[in-house]
Amino acid sequence: MYLVSLYFDEETERILQKYIKRTAEKTGNFYMLEHQILPHLTIAACNSKRERELIAALDACAGLWHAGSIDWAGVGSFKPRVLFLLPVLSLYLHELCVSANAAAERAGRNAGEGINRYRPFGWIPHTTIARTLSEKQMLAGFHILQADFTPFTGKGTRIGLARSNPYQDIKVWELPEKE
Repeated sequence: MYLVSLYFDEETERILQKYIKRTAEKTGNFYMLEHQILPHLTIAACNSKRERELIAALDACAGLWHAGSIDWAGVGSFKPRVLFLLPVLSLYLHELCVSANAAAERAGRNAGEGINRYRPFGWIPHTTIARTLSEKQMLAGFHILQADFTPFTGKGTRIGLARSNPYQDIKVWELPEKE
């Protein structure tokens, strides 16, 4: 599986890493830190056997992408194992999701492959803070995030294409400022 993810500027990454670290310390679950998973927001995913075509399709979209603002507004969970921060689904995030999914669909169309998840209007934008949690860890992590979280604004500055197992970036596109 391939993932297309939005990465952040240093200040946003620092804020998100703070939440990841505090949650890990409180829950005793260090999965995110041990696996060195950078804070990110996945905007598309697909199965494909045609990596070159996928990269070419995303290259074609990259000229339309730009750095943008993201507002994180809350804390959420995917039961039974994931805690995340929830950004507002803005026009910026929606357009990134639409274009990345369209590129992935074009790259996989001829091979009978397609989108797996993270489709427009079928996707909950989120930034994972902790995963592989037990029920007890979920409760402890949710408690710390609810106590510590304050809404904030960050900035998306890069988009990466990664293989999922093990997670490894294949290509990263730097996003220019919007003109």
